[in-house]
Amino acid sequence: MADVDTENLKETLKKLEDSVKQTSLNYDSILDMNVTVHAYLGETVMPLFEFIKIQKDYIIDLHKAAGESVALHINDRMFGKGDVMVYEKNLAIRVNEILDSKSIVSNYDSSI
Repeated sequence: MADVDTENLKETLKKLEDSVKQTSLNYDSILDMNVTVHAYLGETVMPLFEFIKIQKDYIIDLHKAAGESVALHINDRMFGKGDVMVYEKNLAIRVNEILDSKSIVSNYDSSI
């Protein structure tokens, strides 16, 4: 049986332990980062002559059924869907679906 250099082993284990601690600290620090969430209500295409006519009380049809879920994005990646609602006099989104990680990645790949 080969001789074990216990001092070298202890030093290596200490370095590994320090590395794990440092990694977990770095991970914890990113949890305080802010991310911007976008909720895409809808979109439409209109000719310029119609756009020029827009004024107060003009209605823009987003070609989306009332009550239909809106797409939720972080960093241009769709991560889920939700319903538009009023919460304390503000518009809000109630999340009703979170995509699995494969869907998020494939959604991102198709947008490239």
